[in-house]
Amino acid sequence: MEGLYIGLILFLFSLVVAFGFIAVKEKRRSLKLLSELRKERKKKKEKREDRLKLLSRALSLIREGIVIMDPYGRIIFTNRFARQLLDIDENATGKFFYQAIKNFDIVSLINEAFNEKYRVWQEKKIKDNYVQIIFGSDMDEKVLLFIDLTPMKKYENLKKDFIANVSHELKTPLAAMKLSLETLEEECKENTRAMGFINRALERVSYMEQLIEDLITLSQLESVKVKVRFEEVELLPLVREILKGLSDFILKKGIKIELKLPEGAKVYADRKMLYAVLKNLIDNAIKYNREGGKVIIGFREHRSESEISVCDTGYGIPKSHIPFIFERFYRVERSRSRKSGGTGLGLSIVKLAVNRMGGSVEVESKENEGTCFRVYLPKRKL
Repeated sequence: MEGLYIGLILFLFSLVVAFGFIAVKEKRRSLKLLSELRKERKKKKEKREDRLKLLSRALSLIREGIVIMDPYGRIIFTNRFARQLLDIDENATGKFFYQAIKNFDIVSLINEAFNEKYRVWQEKKIKDNYVQIIFGSDMDEKVLLFIDLTPMKKYENLKKDFIANVSHELKTPLAAMKLSLETLEEECKENTRAMGFINRALERVSYMEQLIEDLITLSQLESVKVKVRFEEVELLPLVREILKGLSDFILKKGIKIELKLPEGAKVYADRKMLYAVLKNLIDNAIKYNREGGKVIIGFREHRSESEISVCDTGYGIPKSHIPFIFERFYRVERSRSRKSGGTGLGLSIVKLAVNRMGGSVEVESKENEGTCFRVYLPKRKL
């Protein structure tokens, strides 16, 4: 009986030893797996951190500023250009944007658009940089992007200066050429063939003079130095002055002018700019009109703006061309424009001058029926 007990005890002991060995082995196996899993996680984390470091370095090299915030407005990431632009400290991660960003205007812009999905602001000068600002929160994070327009702005300024300088330099030799041709015209009145060549040359010189004048006007309108001098301008005397300068052209084409301008009608504008706008619109309405056509110049008062309209009964503008007519040197029909002496800059001048005065310009046109330009200028705030 004792032998049976001893055997049973030995059997149970061997079972305990076996189970203990299995448990230890499983524990070691579990610890090994856990260690391998930790190593794998560590590797993945290191890889992710390496990718983030690489991405951060890449984003720090670009000439665009990036500020990434969490949904509550805390800074997650900033690149070098954004930090330099907004004086953000390198250790600003975790701070709210209004604590990290020193520029009050930018803080105001973020506050204004914080709950919107997307907002774009036009060109803004920060320090010595011209930037376009884009704010987006399409995902959980909010991203503030600064696109550097400084090189483009410098190029545009160089181009404007070049055009202005060249235009001024060309005026003198053109004036000398015109004077010489007019002298030849007096001497060759009896030579029909010579007169044909002289008249053709005079036409080209007149075209070049007009082109240079338009280029100078454009460069002046684009210049930051040119100030808009607002005053109350009486429309009727100004329009009559323009029509007087175009009277020969009006008689030649037999154009009927209909003035729907009330006596004493005034607009709040820069007189020189308004003169350039109306001269170009009226000139175009005559040039691209039919023989014996009509030009109607009208005026209407609205609550917050004044409307000046110049309509004609000409050939009209095809619908596909309307979005491009305010671009420089754009011509709907090149042959007709060349024949009428158009430079392709008139409507660019109109658009730019109206914008400088804080207004807008619209166009309605039907082929073979006519075109109507409407200029809207804001009224004076009392």
